[in-house]
Amino acid sequence: MTATAHTVVGARFVTAGRMYFFDPGELAAFQVNEWVIVETDLGQDAARVQLLPSDSPLVQVDLPLGRIVRRATASDKFEMQKRKRMEADTSAAAADLARTRRLPIKILGADWQFDGGSLTIFYSSEGRPDLSQWSSDLSAHFGTRIELRKLAARDETKVMTGVGTCGRELCCSSWLDKFSNISIRMAKEQDLPLNQSKLTGVCGRLKCCLIYELETYQEVKGKLPKLGDTFHIPSCVSGSCGTGGCAQTQGVSMTKEAVVVGMLDGSRATFTAQELGVTFDRVGAHTRGVGAYSDEVPRPERPTPIPQQGGAPGQPRRKRRRRGRRGGADRASGGPPHAPET
Repeated sequence: MTATAHTVVGARFVTAGRMYFFDPGELAAFQVNEWVIVETDLGQDAARVQLLPSDSPLVQVDLPLGRIVRRATASDKFEMQKRKRMEADTSAAAADLARTRRLPIKILGADWQFDGGSLTIFYSSEGRPDLSQWSSDLSAHFGTRIELRKLAARDETKVMTGVGTCGRELCCSSWLDKFSNISIRMAKEQDLPLNQSKLTGVCGRLKCCLIYELETYQEVKGKLPKLGDTFHIPSCVSGSCGTGGCAQTQGVSMTKEAVVVGMLDGSRATFTAQELGVTFDRVGAHTRGVGAYSDEVPRPERPTPIPQQGGAPGQPRRKRRRRGRRGGADRASGGPPHAPET
């Protein structure tokens, strides 16, 4: 099914959240980061404009979520702040009701809809507890429609926010609107040390920033000579050295886009990609052209189990049969393989 071309406006309900598209109607002259009131299937809600009106086919992925009712007024912004202040008390009340039901869940936050017609509770849990009674308690306590949303490790960190090892706010909670598949192979291709404490983020998964420079490293590695390759340097025209190659790659610097080579006379020299006549294409967005990688976390090494002396209580000990090389200790000493005792 092909989407019909129509003008839409991109907006987000939360910072670094998914972008939705709305029909602007008769409104025009929008500004980025401007608050608007939108109409959805669940009622009215407040969203921030992130993409100005456009009829580009790039945004014609699906039909608009709803329509824009009006620009947010001063009273609308006051109501938004009021709902925002209610979220902390709402989370505390939801946690109290969960403890009353003795549910093994963790309350991560709450989000009130602008018109109060819906309340979303974010939580995390290891298993799948029955939340039907708890949902009824929440609906009776707050007097509105309740939506429960279970979050995974990355989504939990996105909601809770935090500071990364770089000293800045986490990418997922500040600007990253979608997660990419991160693999340990990305760290290997960038020659990073496979240290779990340095590769994992606050969420306990591989850092999202491992994908940011991956395409650059892949392109540089694919065009520069690899370790052990033998080639002719630019000053050696048409193989004037008389050998199959006068330089051998001994080191590659991805950041400097250069290689360190060993010459026939035993000396070492450094050649940049420009000197070798190697050019690189412009790299696009970090989320494009990466390929299919599985989401995996480097597993920590497990200690070698130490057998208990005497075995577990109640279990008979197994007799171990001594064996030497090629048939046992007796054969090693020159006797028969299974000489009977005298």
